Amino acid sequence: MEENHFARFFLGANAPGGFASLYDSFTDPDTDHLYILKGGPGCGKSTFMKKIAAAAGERGYAVECIHCSGDPDSLDGVRVPALHIAYVDGTSPHVVEPRFAGSEASYVNFGAFYDTDALGREREGIAALTGAYKARYQRAFRLLSGASALSGGVRLSEDTLLAAARRARGLIRREIRGHGSGRSVKRFLSAYTCKGPLTLWDTVPALAEKVYLLDNELGLADIVVEAAASEAQGRGYGVIRCQSPMAPSRTEHVIVPELSLAILSQTPAMRYPCKPTRHLRLDAIPSREELAFVRPVLRRTNKLRQSILSEAVGALREAKALHDDLEALYIPHVDFAGIDRLTQRHIEAL
Repeated sequence: MEENHFARFFLGANAPGGFASLYDSFTDPDTDHLYILKGGPGCGKSTFMKKIAAAAGERGYAVECIHCSGDPDSLDGVRVPALHIAYVDGTSPHVVEPRFAGSEASYVNFGAFYDTDALGREREGIAALTGAYKARYQRAFRLLSGASALSGGVRLSEDTLLAAARRARGLIRREIRGHGSGRSVKRFLSAYTCKGPLTLWDTVPALAEKVYLLDNELGLADIVVEAAASEAQGRGYGVIRCQSPMAPSRTEHVIVPELSLAILSQTPAMRYPCKPTRHLRLDAIPSREELAFVRPVLRRTNKLRQSILSEAVGALREAKALHDDLEALYIPHVDFAGIDRLTQRHIEAL
Protein backbone atom coordinates (compact mmCIF):
# COMPACT_ATOMS: atom_id res chain seq x y z
CA MET A 1 0.00 0.00 0.00
CA GLU A 2 1.68 3.21 -1.16
CA GLU A 3 1.21 6.31 0.98
CA ASN A 4 0.65 8.56 -2.03
CA HIS A 5 -2.63 6.78 -2.75
CA PHE A 6 -4.11 8.64 0.20
CA ALA A 7 -5.33 12.22 0.59
CA ARG A 8 -6.31 13.06 4.15
CA PHE A 9 -8.64 15.82 5.31
CA PHE A 10 -11.08 16.77 8.05
CA LEU A 11 -14.73 17.44 7.28
CA GLY A 12 -15.45 18.77 10.75
CA ALA A 13 -13.66 21.30 12.92
CA ASN A 14 -13.81 22.31 16.55
CA ALA A 15 -14.49 25.97 15.90
CA PRO A 16 -15.36 29.15 17.81
CA GLY A 17 -19.07 28.80 17.00
CA GLY A 18 -19.20 25.12 17.94
CA PHE A 19 -18.70 22.12 15.67
CA ALA A 20 -18.30 23.27 12.04
CA SER A 21 -19.38 20.65 9.50
CA LEU A 22 -18.64 20.22 5.79
CA TYR A 23 -20.09 16.71 5.68
CA ASP A 24 -22.91 17.68 3.34
CA SER A 25 -20.36 18.27 0.56
CA PHE A 26 -18.33 15.06 1.03
CA THR A 27 -19.60 13.28 -2.09
CA ASP A 28 -21.09 14.12 -5.45
CA PRO A 29 -24.71 12.96 -5.02
CA ASP A 30 -25.14 12.71 -8.79
CA THR A 31 -22.37 10.14 -9.27
CA ASP A 32 -21.38 8.65 -5.89
CA HIS A 33 -23.11 6.08 -3.74
CA LEU A 34 -22.73 6.89 -0.06
CA TYR A 35 -22.94 4.34 2.73
CA ILE A 36 -24.00 6.08 5.94
CA LEU A 37 -22.80 4.26 9.05
CA LYS A 38 -25.08 4.51 12.06
CA GLY A 39 -24.08 3.37 15.54
CA GLY A 40 -22.80 4.68 18.85
CA PRO A 41 -19.39 4.59 20.54
CA GLY A 42 -17.07 1.60 20.33
CA CYS A 43 -18.99 -0.27 17.64
CA GLY A 44 -16.17 -0.41 15.09
CA LYS A 45 -17.17 2.20 12.49
CA SER A 46 -13.66 3.70 12.25
CA THR A 47 -11.94 0.29 12.06
CA PHE A 48 -14.38 -0.77 9.34
CA MET A 49 -13.50 2.31 7.25
CA LYS A 50 -9.75 1.88 7.83
CA LYS A 51 -9.99 -1.65 6.42
CA ILE A 52 -11.99 -0.40 3.41
CA ALA A 53 -9.36 2.30 2.77
CA ALA A 54 -6.48 -0.20 3.09
CA ALA A 55 -8.13 -2.67 0.72
CA ALA A 56 -8.75 0.02 -1.91
CA GLY A 57 -5.19 1.35 -1.55
CA GLU A 58 -3.70 -2.13 -1.92
CA ARG A 59 -5.56 -2.45 -5.22
CA GLY A 60 -4.05 0.82 -6.49
CA TYR A 61 -7.04 3.12 -6.03
CA ALA A 62 -6.66 6.70 -4.85
CA VAL A 63 -8.46 7.09 -1.53
CA GLU A 64 -9.69 10.13 0.36
CA CYS A 65 -9.65 9.59 4.12
CA ILE A 66 -11.57 11.86 6.49
CA HIS A 67 -10.13 12.09 9.99
CA CYS A 68 -12.06 12.92 13.14
CA SER A 69 -11.17 16.31 14.62
CA GLY A 70 -12.03 14.99 18.09
CA ASP A 71 -9.69 12.00 17.68
CA PRO A 72 -7.44 12.35 14.61
CA ASP A 73 -6.40 8.67 14.85
CA SER A 74 -10.01 7.77 14.04
CA LEU A 75 -11.69 7.91 10.62
CA ASP A 76 -15.05 9.54 9.99
CA GLY A 77 -15.14 8.91 6.25
CA VAL A 78 -13.57 7.15 3.27
CA ARG A 79 -14.11 7.87 -0.42
CA VAL A 80 -12.84 5.96 -3.46
CA PRO A 81 -13.46 8.44 -6.33
CA ALA A 82 -12.73 6.01 -9.18
CA LEU A 83 -15.37 3.60 -7.86
CA HIS A 84 -17.85 6.38 -6.97
CA ILE A 85 -18.25 4.84 -3.51
CA ALA A 86 -17.93 6.50 -0.12
CA TYR A 87 -18.54 5.67 3.53
CA VAL A 88 -19.24 8.18 6.29
CA ASP A 89 -19.96 8.12 10.00
CA GLY A 90 -23.40 9.73 9.97
CA THR A 91 -23.87 10.06 13.73
CA SER A 92 -23.79 13.15 15.96
CA PRO A 93 -22.24 15.71 15.83
CA HIS A 94 -22.04 15.24 12.05
CA VAL A 95 -25.42 13.72 11.30
CA VAL A 96 -25.72 12.73 7.64
CA GLU A 97 -28.97 11.67 5.98
CA PRO A 98 -29.61 10.66 2.36
CA ARG A 99 -31.53 12.80 -0.09
CA PHE A 100 -33.05 9.69 -1.65
CA ALA A 101 -32.57 6.68 0.59
CA GLY A 102 -31.53 3.51 -1.22
CA SER A 103 -30.74 5.20 -4.53
CA GLU A 104 -27.85 7.59 -3.88
CA ALA A 105 -27.21 6.51 -0.28
CA SER A 106 -27.75 3.50 1.98
CA TYR A 107 -27.67 2.97 5.74
CA VAL A 108 -25.31 0.51 7.42
CA ASN A 109 -26.62 -0.24 10.92
CA PHE A 110 -23.74 -0.89 13.32
CA GLY A 111 -26.15 -0.71 16.21
CA ALA A 112 -27.29 -4.19 15.20
CA PHE A 113 -24.02 -5.54 16.63
CA TYR A 114 -24.71 -4.27 20.17
CA ASP A 115 -25.90 -6.53 22.97
CA THR A 116 -28.66 -4.11 23.98
CA ASP A 117 -29.64 -6.08 27.08
CA ALA A 118 -26.13 -5.84 28.48
CA LEU A 119 -25.84 -2.15 27.55
CA GLY A 120 -29.12 -1.49 29.32
CA ARG A 121 -27.39 -2.44 32.56
CA GLU A 122 -24.68 0.15 31.81
CA ARG A 123 -27.15 2.99 31.25
CA GLU A 124 -26.22 5.07 34.30
CA GLY A 125 -22.49 5.06 33.46
CA ILE A 126 -23.18 5.73 29.78
CA ALA A 127 -25.37 8.74 30.61
CA ALA A 128 -22.82 10.21 33.03
CA LEU A 129 -19.86 9.88 30.66
CA THR A 130 -21.85 11.19 27.68
CA GLY A 131 -22.81 14.33 29.59
CA ALA A 132 -19.26 14.81 30.90
CA TYR A 133 -17.48 14.59 27.55
CA LYS A 134 -20.03 16.86 25.83
CA ALA A 135 -19.52 19.45 28.58
CA ARG A 136 -15.77 19.46 27.87
CA TYR A 137 -16.49 20.15 24.19
CA GLN A 138 -18.68 23.11 25.13
CA ARG A 139 -15.82 24.51 27.22
CA ALA A 140 -13.43 24.05 24.30
CA PHE A 141 -15.81 25.91 21.96
CA ARG A 142 -16.05 28.85 24.41
CA LEU A 143 -12.28 29.04 24.67
CA LEU A 144 -11.88 28.91 20.90
CA SER A 145 -14.35 31.80 20.67
CA GLY A 146 -12.15 33.80 23.04
CA ALA A 147 -9.04 33.05 20.98
CA SER A 148 -10.86 33.97 17.78
CA ALA A 149 -11.78 37.37 19.20
CA LEU A 150 -8.05 38.10 19.48
CA SER A 151 -7.34 37.20 15.83
CA GLY A 152 -6.69 39.97 13.36
CA GLY A 153 -7.32 43.47 14.58
CA VAL A 154 -4.23 44.84 12.83
CA ARG A 155 -4.97 47.38 10.11
CA LEU A 156 -2.46 47.38 7.27
CA SER A 157 -1.89 50.25 4.86
CA GLU A 158 -3.54 50.42 1.45
CA ASP A 159 -0.09 50.21 -0.19
CA THR A 160 0.58 46.90 1.61
CA LEU A 161 -2.77 45.43 0.57
CA LEU A 162 -2.25 46.49 -3.04
CA ALA A 163 1.22 44.91 -3.05
CA ALA A 164 -0.27 41.60 -1.85
CA ALA A 165 -2.88 41.81 -4.62
CA ARG A 166 -0.08 42.28 -7.18
CA ARG A 167 1.60 39.11 -5.87
CA ALA A 168 -1.69 37.30 -6.38
CA ARG A 169 -2.00 38.50 -9.97
CA GLY A 170 1.57 37.42 -10.71
CA LEU A 171 0.98 33.92 -9.32
CA ILE A 172 -2.25 33.59 -11.31
CA ARG A 173 -0.55 34.63 -14.56
CA ARG A 174 2.18 32.04 -14.06
CA GLU A 175 0.15 29.07 -12.86
CA ILE A 176 -3.59 29.30 -13.57
CA ARG A 177 -4.11 29.19 -17.29
CA GLY A 178 -6.32 27.28 -19.70
CA HIS A 179 -9.54 25.66 -18.59
CA GLY A 180 -10.44 22.59 -16.56
CA SER A 181 -13.38 20.44 -15.73
CA GLY A 182 -13.86 19.43 -12.15
CA ARG A 183 -16.03 19.63 -9.04
CA SER A 184 -14.95 22.15 -6.42
CA VAL A 185 -15.26 21.16 -2.77
CA LYS A 186 -14.49 22.48 0.69
CA ARG A 187 -12.41 20.60 3.23
CA PHE A 188 -10.42 21.30 6.38
CA LEU A 189 -6.70 20.54 6.15
CA SER A 190 -6.19 21.77 9.73
CA ALA A 191 -8.03 21.24 13.01
CA TYR A 192 -7.70 21.90 16.72
CA THR A 193 -7.64 18.43 18.25
CA CYS A 194 -6.88 16.57 21.48
CA LYS A 195 -3.30 16.41 20.15
CA GLY A 196 -3.12 20.17 19.63
CA PRO A 197 -3.31 22.13 16.38
CA LEU A 198 -2.83 19.64 13.57
CA THR A 199 -2.40 20.11 9.82
CA LEU A 200 -2.45 17.09 7.50
CA TRP A 201 0.45 18.37 5.41
CA ASP A 202 1.19 14.95 3.87
CA THR A 203 -1.95 15.37 1.77
CA VAL A 204 -0.25 18.10 -0.26
CA PRO A 205 2.35 15.97 -2.12
CA ALA A 206 -0.35 13.36 -2.77
CA LEU A 207 -2.26 15.93 -4.86
CA ALA A 208 0.24 18.54 -6.07
CA GLU A 209 3.84 18.68 -7.28
CA LYS A 210 4.08 22.48 -7.36
CA VAL A 211 3.69 24.19 -3.99
CA TYR A 212 3.56 27.93 -3.31
CA LEU A 213 4.06 28.71 0.38
CA LEU A 214 2.77 32.02 1.74
CA ASP A 215 3.70 33.52 5.10
CA ASN A 216 0.50 34.62 6.82
CA GLU A 217 1.26 36.12 10.22
CA LEU A 218 -0.21 39.43 8.99
CA GLY A 219 -3.17 37.91 7.14
CA LEU A 220 -1.91 38.90 3.68
CA ALA A 221 -2.00 35.33 2.37
CA ASP A 222 -5.79 35.46 2.48
CA ILE A 223 -5.75 37.93 -0.42
CA VAL A 224 -3.57 35.66 -2.56
CA VAL A 225 -5.35 32.40 -1.69
CA GLU A 226 -8.83 33.78 -2.36
CA ALA A 227 -7.82 35.38 -5.67
CA ALA A 228 -6.19 32.15 -6.89
CA ALA A 229 -9.12 29.98 -5.79
CA SER A 230 -11.65 32.24 -7.50
CA GLU A 231 -9.62 32.37 -10.73
CA ALA A 232 -9.21 28.58 -10.86
CA GLN A 233 -12.91 28.01 -10.18
CA GLY A 234 -13.81 30.60 -12.81
CA ARG A 235 -11.80 28.61 -15.34
CA GLY A 236 -13.69 25.44 -14.47
CA TYR A 237 -10.97 23.66 -12.49
CA GLY A 238 -11.93 21.41 -9.61
CA VAL A 239 -10.65 23.34 -6.60
CA ILE A 240 -10.20 22.01 -3.07
CA ARG A 241 -10.76 24.97 -0.78
CA CYS A 242 -9.28 24.21 2.64
CA GLN A 243 -11.11 26.30 5.21
CA SER A 244 -9.73 27.75 8.43
CA PRO A 245 -10.88 25.93 11.60
CA MET A 246 -10.83 29.26 13.45
CA ALA A 247 -12.91 30.99 10.75
CA PRO A 248 -14.68 28.30 8.68
CA SER A 249 -15.91 30.80 6.09
CA ARG A 250 -12.30 31.72 5.21
CA THR A 251 -10.14 29.70 2.80
CA GLU A 252 -6.58 29.28 4.11
CA HIS A 253 -5.19 26.86 1.49
CA VAL A 254 -6.17 25.94 -2.04
CA ILE A 255 -5.28 22.80 -3.99
CA VAL A 256 -5.95 22.37 -7.72
CA PRO A 257 -5.22 18.70 -8.54
CA GLU A 258 -5.76 19.17 -12.31
CA LEU A 259 -2.89 21.68 -12.31
CA SER A 260 -0.91 19.72 -9.67
CA LEU A 261 -0.81 23.02 -7.79
CA ALA A 262 -1.11 23.87 -4.09
CA ILE A 263 -1.10 27.36 -2.59
CA LEU A 264 -0.57 27.11 1.16
CA SER A 265 -0.48 29.65 3.96
CA GLN A 266 1.56 29.13 7.09
CA THR A 267 1.71 30.79 10.50
CA PRO A 268 4.28 30.38 13.27
CA ALA A 269 1.91 27.88 14.94
CA MET A 270 1.34 25.77 11.83
CA ARG A 271 4.42 25.67 9.61
CA TYR A 272 4.73 23.68 6.39
CA PRO A 273 7.45 21.07 7.07
CA CYS A 274 8.62 20.51 3.46
CA LYS A 275 10.55 22.58 0.93
CA PRO A 276 8.09 24.42 -1.33
CA THR A 277 8.54 25.14 -5.02
CA ARG A 278 8.41 28.83 -4.19
CA HIS A 279 8.17 30.72 -0.89
CA LEU A 280 6.40 34.09 -0.98
CA ARG A 281 7.43 36.04 2.12
CA LEU A 282 4.34 38.23 2.30
CA ASP A 283 5.05 39.30 5.88
CA ALA A 284 8.01 41.29 4.52
CA ILE A 285 5.79 43.47 2.28
CA PRO A 286 4.98 46.26 4.78
CA SER A 287 7.44 49.09 5.24
CA ARG A 288 9.87 49.06 8.17
CA GLU A 289 7.81 51.78 9.86
CA GLU A 290 4.56 49.84 9.47
CA LEU A 291 6.11 46.64 10.81
CA ALA A 292 7.55 48.52 13.79
CA PHE A 293 3.98 49.48 14.73
CA VAL A 294 2.29 46.15 13.90
CA ARG A 295 4.66 43.58 15.35
CA PRO A 296 4.46 44.60 19.04
CA VAL A 297 0.64 44.44 18.83
CA LEU A 298 0.84 40.97 17.28
CA ARG A 299 3.31 39.73 19.89
CA ARG A 300 1.05 40.79 22.76
CA THR A 301 -2.17 39.38 21.30
CA ASN A 302 -0.55 36.17 20.04
CA LYS A 303 0.85 35.40 23.48
CA LEU A 304 -2.60 35.72 25.03
CA ARG A 305 -4.23 33.88 22.13
CA GLN A 306 -1.86 30.92 22.43
CA SER A 307 -2.55 30.68 26.16
CA ILE A 308 -6.29 30.44 25.50
CA LEU A 309 -5.78 27.92 22.68
CA SER A 310 -3.71 25.79 25.04
CA GLU A 311 -6.66 25.72 27.46
CA ALA A 312 -8.98 24.77 24.59
CA VAL A 313 -6.73 21.87 23.61
CA GLY A 314 -6.69 20.77 27.24
CA ALA A 315 -10.51 20.64 27.23
CA LEU A 316 -10.44 18.62 23.99
CA ARG A 317 -7.93 16.24 25.57
CA GLU A 318 -10.23 15.76 28.57
CA ALA A 319 -13.18 15.15 26.23
CA LYS A 320 -11.21 12.49 24.37
CA ALA A 321 -10.28 10.70 27.63
CA LEU A 322 -13.91 10.66 28.74
CA HIS A 323 -15.03 9.39 25.34
CA ASP A 324 -12.45 6.60 25.61
CA ASP A 325 -13.98 5.65 28.97
CA LEU A 326 -17.41 5.63 27.31
CA GLU A 327 -16.17 3.36 24.51
CA ALA A 328 -14.72 1.02 27.15
CA LEU A 329 -18.24 0.50 28.49
CA TYR A 330 -19.55 -0.40 25.03
CA ILE A 331 -16.73 -2.56 23.63
CA PRO A 332 -17.37 -5.74 25.71
CA HIS A 333 -20.92 -5.78 24.36
CA VAL A 334 -20.16 -5.58 20.62
CA ASP A 335 -20.23 -8.52 18.20
CA PHE A 336 -16.92 -7.83 16.45
CA ALA A 337 -16.98 -11.18 14.62
CA GLY A 338 -20.18 -10.02 12.93
CA ILE A 339 -18.58 -6.71 12.03
CA ASP A 340 -15.59 -8.56 10.52
CA ARG A 341 -17.96 -10.52 8.29
CA LEU A 342 -19.71 -7.29 7.25
CA THR A 343 -16.36 -5.68 6.47
CA GLN A 344 -15.31 -8.60 4.28
CA ARG A 345 -18.57 -8.47 2.31
CA HIS A 346 -18.01 -4.77 1.53
CA ILE A 347 -14.38 -5.32 0.54
CA GLU A 348 -15.39 -8.13 -1.81
CA ALA A 349 -18.03 -5.85 -3.34
CA LEU A 350 -15.31 -3.33 -4.24
